Amino acid sequence: MAESRTGGLPAATPWAGPKGASIASDTDRDWERFGATDPYYGVLAEDRFRSENLSEEARREFFKTGEEHVAHLLARLRRHVDPAFRPSRVLDFGCGVGRIVVPFARACDEVVGVDVSASMLAEAQMNCAAHGVGNARFVLADDSLSRLDGTFDLVHSFIVFQHLPVDRGERLLPLLLGRIAPGGVGALHFLVGERRSPAQRLAAFVRRRVPLGRNVVNVLRGRPFGAPNMEMNAYDLARLLRILGDHGVGEVCLEGTDHGGYLGAMLAFRR
Repeated sequence: MAESRTGGLPAATPWAGPKGASIASDTDRDWERFGATDPYYGVLAEDRFRSENLSEEARREFFKTGEEHVAHLLARLRRHVDPAFRPSRVLDFGCGVGRIVVPFARACDEVVGVDVSASMLAEAQMNCAAHGVGNARFVLADDSLSRLDGTFDLVHSFIVFQHLPVDRGERLLPLLLGRIAPGGVGALHFLVGERRSPAQRLAAFVRRRVPLGRNVVNVLRGRPFGAPNMEMNAYDLARLLRILGDHGVGEVCLEGTDHGGYLGAMLAFRR
C-alpha cells in the first residue's frame, strides 16, 4: 500500500451542528479511515483497488479512469455548454487521491483539490508528484469551504455528494455555486435513485438501522469487523434543480449515470 502522510495539512474542522455544537461527522471519520487504510478503494469500490491488491497495473487503470472521465466531461461541456470552453482554474470538490485532479491539471492552468480527509490529500500530493503535475494544490475541506480562495472557471464534483448526508450536501451546494466565476461552469454529480437487488437493500438496511449492523455486514463480506462504512445517500432531483434556480442557474444539461445499480445525475450548467 502507498504510504499515507498528512504532509503538514491541518486537522479536519468538526462539523457545526444545528445549534453550533462541535461534533465530528461520522462520514468524515469514515472517509479519513478510508484515506489512511484503503484510499483507492475508497474512491472506486472495486476489489482490484483495495490496498492489498493494488498492483502497478491496477494503479495505472485507476488513473486511466480519471483521464477518461475528464476527456468525456470536457467534450460534453463543449458540446452542450460552450464550444470554446477551456477552464483556466478548476476546483475538484471531494478530490480523494487525485484521480481526476491529475488529468484536470494537464487541461488547465491551475487545479485545486478539496477533500475532508488529510490522508487522501497527502496521497493526492504524492500522486501529483509521481505524474509530474506541478500546477495542483490541495485544501482540507470544512463545511464553510473557508480555506478556499477566489472563484473558478469550473467547479466539479463526481461520486462525492452521495457519501454526504443529504441535508449537509444541500447546505454545501450553494457554497460551491458561489465559487463559480461569472460565466463559469459547474459540473456536479449526485446520486438520485437506486436499482439494487433485495439482498443489497437488506444489507443497506442492516448497516444503517441495526446496532453493529455494518460490522456484521463487513464480516459476511470478508472485510475486517471495524472496516469504515461507505455511506450512500440519494438526493431529490427536483430540490437540486430548485437550489440551482435560486442561485441563478437557468439551463441545466443532465447526464444519467449507473454505478452498480446506484443511479446518478451529472448536472452541467453555466452560471
